[in-house]
Amino acid sequence: MLGVRAEADPDAELVRFPSGRRLGVGQLADGARSVAARLARLAPAGTRVATCLPPGPEAVEVIFGLALLGAVEVPLALDVTQPAAAALLTASGAGLVITAAGVLAANPGLAAAAGGRTMLLTGAAPAAGRPLLAELAPGPLPARGPRPGDPLAIMSTSGTTGRSKGAVLPHFAALRHARRVRATMGYGAGDVLLNVFPWNHINVRHAALLPALLSGARLVARPRFSASGFWDTCRAEGVTAFNFMGAMLAILDRRPPGPDDTSHAVRLAYGGPAPRDLALRFRERFGVTPLEAYACTELGDVAASTIGTWRPGTAGRVVPEYDVAILDELGRALPPGETGQIAVRPRWRDITFAGYAGDPEATAAAWRDGWFGTGDRGVLDADGYLSFAGRRADVVRRRGENIATWDVEEAVRAMPGVLDVAALGVASELTEQELLVVLERAPGSRADGPAVHAWCRDKLPRHAVPRYVRVVNDLPRTPNGKVRKAALAQAGVDRFTWDAKAAPPGR
Repeated sequence: MLGVRAEADPDAELVRFPSGRRLGVGQLADGARSVAARLARLAPAGTRVATCLPPGPEAVEVIFGLALLGAVEVPLALDVTQPAAAALLTASGAGLVITAAGVLAANPGLAAAAGGRTMLLTGAAPAAGRPLLAELAPGPLPARGPRPGDPLAIMSTSGTTGRSKGAVLPHFAALRHARRVRATMGYGAGDVLLNVFPWNHINVRHAALLPALLSGARLVARPRFSASGFWDTCRAEGVTAFNFMGAMLAILDRRPPGPDDTSHAVRLAYGGPAPRDLALRFRERFGVTPLEAYACTELGDVAASTIGTWRPGTAGRVVPEYDVAILDELGRALPPGETGQIAVRPRWRDITFAGYAGDPEATAAAWRDGWFGTGDRGVLDADGYLSFAGRRADVVRRRGENIATWDVEEAVRAMPGVLDVAALGVASELTEQELLVVLERAPGSRADGPAVHAWCRDKLPRHAVPRYVRVVNDLPRTPNGKVRKAALAQAGVDRFTWDAKAAPPGR
């Protein structure tokens, strides 16, 4: 894909990083070949190579250079913990680590996790005698490139509700995902795409970089989301579309209205979830249509909205490459309109993950008769529109009743002054569980335990009204912005948590 584009338009700009660092299509093709040649003897086809690199042209050249060799990249987050890095390195079988001196200085646990593995550095400043990638003698490139089903990368799943796993993705899965995003969004050569997500996940790679390469668009990559500077970046860079996840839209919507809310070139946003009221409000205020999709690391996009089929509050129609069924707890298909587990079956070869690295038990448990159990809850209507309804694990059993935390979160999120919220189950003295709500609130907001409790009494069934409420400055998140409920569950009910049972009357 890169070779075809480089031959047709080598001078085109592909990616722009902060501080004006730019990467052109031809420059990337040359850089990828150089990386591949220097790694040819160390990383032949099938070799697992871990990478932990800051965003920039060198990181993208390594991505494509490893792909050209047929080596399998194992991307690590810049702030990966030593245990997490060690677990993924062991599960993937990676024997080579490519990183940078600055990364090692900021995260010494990475070197400890790497142990006796070979470590190469990009850039020009070696650390502790580590060899530099640029100084390796070039070797011959392979006679043939990888096939569609050959592994491309081992990508960490989000691990928001439990242990993260490494999903082995083939080359064609990345290409298919990119083609789908390009078609969904209608990208062309005049588009400028903004992405604020980390480079060790598929969002920026398969849903931004590769669609830009396919369409002729330019990607503006930023290392993180900044609500205060978001629209200024869009205006300065001429952004026409951006990727979002989770609370980004809500955080932007909560900022004070201003005269510049529509003074930008952005017309579309891609991501999810985007609740109906928020999606409509966002389009009305900012002139941006948020096109929701349903996707995961293992499958890429399963359902997607387009500008012509947009139905706010849903993830759009199921894409032609997949079948989707909604199953009950016994694995039986439910009729349209019923909520259950989302199960997905591929219609094409090599578009899903090939398994979890080093974990055959988890791989076998994920599949049943050709169907992948996503662990998510959803609703499929009679027109083929899919709506996300939260994680299957995010169901709290309280006094004989099941509570979907997604429903509780949507109710609390609509409360004035609430920026974001997470609901989860905690231990109860009556067995089963009690419901805890943890929320971020806007400056000056009076949202507290009594106020949230009173709000929920008017919005939710009695059994779904939370007993516990805690206000925090920031919810713990993954690099992709998803709330880490496992961390909140570990903290449990602390001395800063309001308890409805312990509160005096009226409070």
